[in-house]
Amino acid sequence: MSFSGFTFAFLAKIFGLFGGLIALMYLLKMRERLVPVSAHFLWEKILKAGQRSLIARLLRRFFSFLLQLLILGFILFAMSNPSEHQEKKEPQKTVILLDQSASMLTNDIGAGQNEFINRWSKALQEVRNIIKNKDPEEEISLVTFSHQAIPRVSWQKDPKDLFSNLEQLLPHHTPGNIVSGLRYAMQVLQNFKKKKIILVTDGAYSLSNDIFWPPVKQEKCKPKNKKVDLTGIELELVQVKPQKPVGNIAITAFSARPLPTDSDVGQVLIEVTNFSTKPRRISIKFYVDDNWRATRNLTIEAGDRVTKIIKMPLIGRQLQAVVKSMDGFEDKLELDNQAWSILPRKPDPRILLVSEHNLFLEAALLLIPGYFEKVLPTEYAPELVEDCGEIGGAPCNLVIYNDFVPAKIPATPNQFYINPQGRPFKVKNQIEKNLQILWTGGANPHPIMENVSMKDVNLWGVSSSFVKEKGDKSLMQVDARGTIFSLLKTKKDGRRMLGLGFSLKDSDFVLQVSFPVFILNMVNWFRGTSPSFLATYSTGEPNRFFVDSDLIKYPDGSKTELSGKNLVFIPKLSGIYSFLNNGKKVKEIATSLLSKLESNIHTQEVKISCKTVPAWTPQIRLTKKSTSIPWKYLIILFLAGVGMLIMTYLRGAWGAIMAFLGILCIALACLSLLLTIGLQPWTALVLSVLIILGLEWFTYNRRITV
Repeated sequence: MSFSGFTFAFLAKIFGLFGGLIALMYLLKMRERLVPVSAHFLWEKILKAGQRSLIARLLRRFFSFLLQLLILGFILFAMSNPSEHQEKKEPQKTVILLDQSASMLTNDIGAGQNEFINRWSKALQEVRNIIKNKDPEEEISLVTFSHQAIPRVSWQKDPKDLFSNLEQLLPHHTPGNIVSGLRYAMQVLQNFKKKKIILVTDGAYSLSNDIFWPPVKQEKCKPKNKKVDLTGIELELVQVKPQKPVGNIAITAFSARPLPTDSDVGQVLIEVTNFSTKPRRISIKFYVDDNWRATRNLTIEAGDRVTKIIKMPLIGRQLQAVVKSMDGFEDKLELDNQAWSILPRKPDPRILLVSEHNLFLEAALLLIPGYFEKVLPTEYAPELVEDCGEIGGAPCNLVIYNDFVPAKIPATPNQFYINPQGRPFKVKNQIEKNLQILWTGGANPHPIMENVSMKDVNLWGVSSSFVKEKGDKSLMQVDARGTIFSLLKTKKDGRRMLGLGFSLKDSDFVLQVSFPVFILNMVNWFRGTSPSFLATYSTGEPNRFFVDSDLIKYPDGSKTELSGKNLVFIPKLSGIYSFLNNGKKVKEIATSLLSKLESNIHTQEVKISCKTVPAWTPQIRLTKKSTSIPWKYLIILFLAGVGMLIMTYLRGAWGAIMAFLGILCIALACLSLLLTIGLQPWTALVLSVLIILGLEWFTYNRRITV
């Protein structure tokens, strides 16, 4: 029994004070008032016969005094607010790790005859079941994971808070990353003793070998790199999977690029994979700004993938590909049947060349449609950049400085410096010997260096090697670890500067086929229309953009205000994202799932460290059985008390004793009944006090009034 009211010391003082007052009242001598009546001699015998003995009067006063002290004790005991003592134990901490990846949208969970629900709806049902079966003192944290872990609800005991937050969740259009989810759960649980993770997933992803869950008996199951250590964790699984496996057809790669010679015509690359066990015949339809452009029909063997490169007009802004079955196959995951792409903008190039006469460079630039102006270094003035040498014209969007660096670096967004020998780059050293450039990006070259080979290019004279700073991109080096001769620098304000560390007059680069390709790639990349223009992004992958925007509009129509220009963007939904500035659209980004792992919706057994994760089962909790009311004994006690009260009409000492015992029996019977039916102890005590007071007044304070 524990007490949350007054302390015992305080209650003892109160009991002593009021108990003394009660005793003082009972010590006061009562005097009977003499009242003369007529025919007194007739009443005298009756009154003498009705007088109780002295010992009976003393006992009645004594037992009444005891009852008053008992009433005082009950009242003070009720004021102490007694409650059942419960030993404090550390509550169970449980993290519900809910899979929020794209495969959870697969509509293959049976919900009746020819009716299906998606895996996400089934997972929510399972989470609700877990919450309903939780221990009352158990604290639950809800965490979702797809490409990354996201905390949804902190430690909660109340199921209502967990349910309300659960209903607001929707799956992302991103691949699942179980490592990120388990890593976050371990960080949350690391300071607790009683901890558990309940993983709710469909298992349609590749498990990492970097998860360590002891004990591990086989050497091959021990990870070399423990990204997640589940030591001391109780791990359970709720796997959401269909009764029988289903297939899926998905777009697993999608891109578009303009032709270098004609930006209005482009090539579309699309890869479609058949994840079912039978050959499928499908049609692929292409739409530009919601207008049909082309259709391709093809057959894909079971487990195979087909890649197509299609040439088509790309006049517009948004390209969409839609895959549909032609053989009656019902695709259970429709998300990966569509892919989006943003077609490259085609701003007219406005190029200013500041150079002495160089026919090779000028001829390469003349191949590019658009505005082109050339001035000599002696004729250059910063004002020329504002209208690109054309009176009333628009500013330049590309300035090329050949063997010349202006005193003031312009604000032009794209700048190309040939042999700058200093500003705006940091030069490491000057090299005066013949060199060959053998490295131009390795297996993944920058778009500017695509199809550009420098192996037959010779350098002589004085060349400058650059210092690579944070954010810079090296384009040309002597070898993979060698001296840098071409560097791409991006400033914080968005300006992009390309530097070439040697003079075109001191090399035979201009005589190579790669030179016009290099110039064309450079101009197209600066314009945002390079052959490697990334038309669509994969959901869940972080990307950095420099966008002067104050608002982003999501594919589902929701909006979010932005602050800043240099953004790291992680798309969660497939579709078109629009960036706006003062209500005007300044950039669009297309995102698609494009994930072979996520589109392969076949569920698999979830194993960690070669061990099958045990299934979650509702805990069998030992709870106190509700005490049944002992009616038999309470009725006997109550009837005994009533019988004793009836006997209070006896004369003498027995009447006083029976009155005390009768009141005590009835009060105890009522107190036991009130406690058994579930009333708070203090409430039962107060009600018992009222019963004692009523019986005490009726029994001990009866008067015969004449």
